[in-house]
Amino acid sequence: MRLFFLLFIFFPPTLWAQLTIEKKIEKKILAEQEEVKTILLQDAILSVLPELSQELGIDIKSFNEMIEEKFKIYFQSFKDRKLTEKFGKNFATELSDEQKNEFTKGLESQRDVELRRFTRYESILDNYSFKSLSKDENQIWTAVVVMSLNKGKFQKLKDRIFSNDLKLFNKLYIVTEINPIHMTWKDLSLETEEQFSNPIVQSWVKWLNNKSIQNVDQVVECTEKCLSDFYNWVEVSQDEGMKISEDHLNNLWLKFSFNLRKVTFRPNINEWELEWDGSAVILDANTKLIVGAFTIPLERKVWRGLDQKELNSELASSVYRSGLDPLNKSIKKIQESERFNRVRRLVIKGHQRLGDVIQLTEMLKKMGERIHLELRLDFFGLEEAHLLCFYQGEEKSFTDVLSQLKELKSSHRYKLLNDSTGVHHLIRFVTE
Repeated sequence: MRLFFLLFIFFPPTLWAQLTIEKKIEKKILAEQEEVKTILLQDAILSVLPELSQELGIDIKSFNEMIEEKFKIYFQSFKDRKLTEKFGKNFATELSDEQKNEFTKGLESQRDVELRRFTRYESILDNYSFKSLSKDENQIWTAVVVMSLNKGKFQKLKDRIFSNDLKLFNKLYIVTEINPIHMTWKDLSLETEEQFSNPIVQSWVKWLNNKSIQNVDQVVECTEKCLSDFYNWVEVSQDEGMKISEDHLNNLWLKFSFNLRKVTFRPNINEWELEWDGSAVILDANTKLIVGAFTIPLERKVWRGLDQKELNSELASSVYRSGLDPLNKSIKKIQESERFNRVRRLVIKGHQRLGDVIQLTEMLKKMGERIHLELRLDFFGLEEAHLLCFYQGEEKSFTDVLSQLKELKSSHRYKLLNDSTGVHHLIRFVTE
């Protein structure tokens, strides 16, 4: 028998004021109903912002102008990503202006979808509902939308639009894997892992959203399509030209992994002895960079005389509490982290020892401070070494840093030659 249980976690009530508005919207839309609802919801939000501008503390004209200015930059980056996916990272030099313009013309049809993805106006709502929704023979849709607009969430959106802070992340997705050992979920009268983990994750999401991470718009549970996207993303090579779904650009993943073991079960006295341990890892969706990693130490508990529902609830509450320390540490790590938008592989040849590569790394870090350059040694061998280079900005900003390399003073004096090819960037040590 399938057993459903609730995990009750109490949180302080939100202090942010809500504004509840009802709005009627009419628009001709040729699309399926779910997309229609997305479009109408955005239009409903846009229609009430001018009415609430004074209460929200915005000049609506300046606000819209700033959105348009920032969206132009965002949409150009979108076009560049699509050009890279289609023609490779050297499209700028290999394609004529006419070829580039012809290709990007076809992307204009995606402008409205990308504008909705960029603004994410739905993030300022605590909840909403369609009081009515209908369509006439001319494809005119009419809807009455009831929305609860959260002033605190609107302030976060406003800060994101007006800020030049490149540390801002769109979403933090929580992914959880719990591996049962010496037992199955049926031993707990459950059929799937999700029946156990979903209430825990939902409570973590609530806890983090109440904490309000400064540089994260929203904390979200990762389910269904999001999980599929995550495991597809895991298989992508961490290298130049990584293809990142537009839905997950500038996002973070926080993955919890638990091993849950049955130590003993004594049916004559209905006593369960269970233990668990695990880890939590924060991953940058743009670059697959590990932002933070934490160990969850081993815990062991004994429960006696509980019915199945009580046991499951006690176990879920204990696992939930085990995650709070990593969550606290994650907040600090994320708020200190840069949001990189590019990763490049740098191949090094001609070095004679690891120390040469380390000295080069330190030199590059100093030279690349303007683009927040971070480097990780990915491979070291006698013939060549590989550095993964994470940075903010355009490709040219990285090549400009490499072009400044001249010599490295060590036990051997080297000239540093930038022999970059169309495949990857290459630095060659040449002994003087």
